[in-house]
Amino acid sequence: MQENIRIPEVLIVVFLVLPAIRPYIRGLQSQDGLVWFPLVALAMGIALFPAYGFRPECVPLLLCTVFLNIRHIPLVLDHLGWWDRDTVPRQGFTRVRVGFLILTAAVALYFFPRQDTRLTFQGVQTRTIRDEGRNVDIFLRLYGPADPDTQSGASPARPLMLLVPPVFGSVGMVDQVCRKLRDQGFTVLSFSRRDFDFPAWGPDGKQYSPPVQEQFHIFQAFAQGSATEAANLMGRALETGRMEDIRFLLSYIKQNLYMDFPESEAEQNTLFLAGYDAGGSALALLGASPEWRAANPEVKGLILVESPLWSVYQFDEPKSPPQIKPLIRPQVPSLFMTSDRISDPKKRDRPYGPLLQILQTDIPAVLAAVDGAGPLDYSDCPAKYPLYSACISGNKQTPWKYDTFIEGTASIMTNFASLLLENAPPDPTRPPVALSRRKGLGGTIHFETGRAWNLPDFGYILSP
Repeated sequence: MQENIRIPEVLIVVFLVLPAIRPYIRGLQSQDGLVWFPLVALAMGIALFPAYGFRPECVPLLLCTVFLNIRHIPLVLDHLGWWDRDTVPRQGFTRVRVGFLILTAAVALYFFPRQDTRLTFQGVQTRTIRDEGRNVDIFLRLYGPADPDTQSGASPARPLMLLVPPVFGSVGMVDQVCRKLRDQGFTVLSFSRRDFDFPAWGPDGKQYSPPVQEQFHIFQAFAQGSATEAANLMGRALETGRMEDIRFLLSYIKQNLYMDFPESEAEQNTLFLAGYDAGGSALALLGASPEWRAANPEVKGLILVESPLWSVYQFDEPKSPPQIKPLIRPQVPSLFMTSDRISDPKKRDRPYGPLLQILQTDIPAVLAAVDGAGPLDYSDCPAKYPLYSACISGNKQTPWKYDTFIEGTASIMTNFASLLLENAPPDPTRPPVALSRRKGLGGTIHFETGRAWNLPDFGYILSP
């Protein structure tokens, strides 16, 4: 897909250019059929989206195509004989139009997807489960051993990772991260919820999107959730929804996972929870509850990826800046992964101020920010939607590119989990688990730790 999308993009540009240069090239002046080329280009531009999914880099090119078609209408009418030839305004190929076309074509051709954006099902077991209490459908994806027939009974039990995907992009945005985590020794369980995630992916590959109004609320929550009360309430609703998902899935894991997925090889008493955006915020709230911690002793660590933490803000006065209410304190060892914007003094207080205060806890907690990583980069976004990553980038130049973020993100998560397992008290009742060796990483990572951290220095994430 990544190369194929360039072919119709180039054809669109060619079909727009030929009619424009026709008056200036003698061999083209007699080719009356070229007058229809801009309309063909417009049809192809519209068809890109159902064929390849929503491609943000193609939007400017589509707008340019619409604009040039509007300017081209008089020539079409003249060709049909519906307009007096003498009154048809001759539209020249002006510098502005040339520049507009070159710019939009360059954006589309440069920011093409390095990976297929369609969710794949090869090597993944899927199932639809229903939460009767909430009357919702959840589409599960289990990334188990790559070859269960050869690994069953021949390898240590695999720690289980429940990875809560981002609300926007859902499991399609973290599919490759899940696969890398599987390759590094985890059994990974991820999911999407119908009418909540944007989009939700059914086991048959069908996409389900929430209503347009809900999609707008999602964007508003992420854009203004720490600044305005209305957007903050929308963000809190996302957090609440993710907390309900996590509670339901934890119950499912304990009661039904091994019945539905007997080949998972997951170690039931070794569970890590990772969450993106609203999922990470939900984990922070759950992990701060001593009651929840006591009820889920199998949870060994939490991983929160660029989590907004909407619930820590309170709005006392309509026109006054929001305040941060008494902070939550994690009861479970936690890793916070953020963009490198956290190292910018101008951006540390907002939106990262609450997170930095949460680090000061008696439970081991560490913050990691890869140099150059933007808020969307700990996922498949750099490979699938390069334009998003370029527009919402980190502060520094990154040594990681495209799929390197996928490998690096999975390795940071794995190294954190491995460190916790290596330093855990011996438990003769627990079978040996994987993740016994950590993976080295290239590049520079910014670290901050809480006051209780007494484990090896920061090098543990960068090298074995």
